[in-house]
Amino acid sequence: MNKKFAKTLAGLAATAALIAPAASANATAIAGSGSSFAYNGIYKCSSLYETHAVTYTSTGSGTGRTNFRTGYATYKFAVSDGLYTAGTEPTGYTMVPLFGGPVVFAYNKKSGIPAGLKLDSAAVSGILKGTITKWNATAIKKLNPGKTLPNLAIKVFYRSGTSGTNENLSEYLRQTGNAGWVKNQTLLTAATALATGAIAKATSSLLADAVESSSNKGAFGYFDLSDAKTADVALVSLKNKHGEFVAPSAAAGALMLGAQTTDNSGTDRVQGTATAALSVALGGTVNGAIDFTKSVKNAYQLTILTYGIGAKNGANAEDTAVEDYFKFVISTCMPAQASRLGYVALTGTMKTKALAQAALIAQ
Repeated sequence: MNKKFAKTLAGLAATAALIAPAASANATAIAGSGSSFAYNGIYKCSSLYETHAVTYTSTGSGTGRTNFRTGYATYKFAVSDGLYTAGTEPTGYTMVPLFGGPVVFAYNKKSGIPAGLKLDSAAVSGILKGTITKWNATAIKKLNPGKTLPNLAIKVFYRSGTSGTNENLSEYLRQTGNAGWVKNQTLLTAATALATGAIAKATSSLLADAVESSSNKGAFGYFDLSDAKTADVALVSLKNKHGEFVAPSAAAGALMLGAQTTDNSGTDRVQGTATAALSVALGGTVNGAIDFTKSVKNAYQLTILTYGIGAKNGANAEDTAVEDYFKFVISTCMPAQASRLGYVALTGTMKTKALAQAALIAQ
């Protein structure tokens, strides 16, 4: 896939749709929208899928969920890195884990910042909130002994809109002990106000472009590893709960995701999603959340899941097509393509539970 072509499609969130190759004569057309984190994976899988005709628009997770809830006549599925807020759900739907992947922290290569910069969650929190404003700040220097860091202002870029990446990022910062953070799709509540001058970008790929740009010296941002693989940016090695600084990779993300559990019980909102068994101080068991407190050797800590959303006990041909497409993503496409794209395919019990969730879509 041509990098600039893919990024143009992802950036035109309101109109850009990817289209599968010619399907069989009795194919059913299905349209979906949502996560830009998952865009490159959905693009690839849709291009390889020949049973039905799939279109997908990269809008951000929140808009995808809204499109499915209010515009089901058009959008037969959504892809989201986060869940519906309780009380905002449609009637009768199914959450299906499709694949996962690391969320990377990246900085501009032309800023004079050494390669292999190390950060922990406290430093990331400080950068995003604006309490750490320079690349040679003491908090960063302590994590990078022996590295010469420039006296350069940090220029923060973040995801705008209702983003599942934001929801996972803020929950990661909350779980890892940074005061004031709450699970948040926008990062813009008073409790988590961002650094003065922080710049919003509508999709992961546009955020990656901004951090890459030579005009943005000092840039810092976060996006999926898949977009990072095609962007000329430097990546942060993030400290995990095992005490190691780990560079983002599909293999390191797979270790973290492999330590998670999903629960196929409960309400439609949480059934089939990850479940975090946290300490009492962190709120106890949290349904629909990655457990970012797990200590896993060599794992990349900020690894997340993306979910397909479809009807529950759907009665039409489109629902049957959505179920078949989700199963194709889980069982055929991602096992072959995920690592190369920067994602993590589901394996073991998580894969079995995901397929069981997909089977709930069509009657």
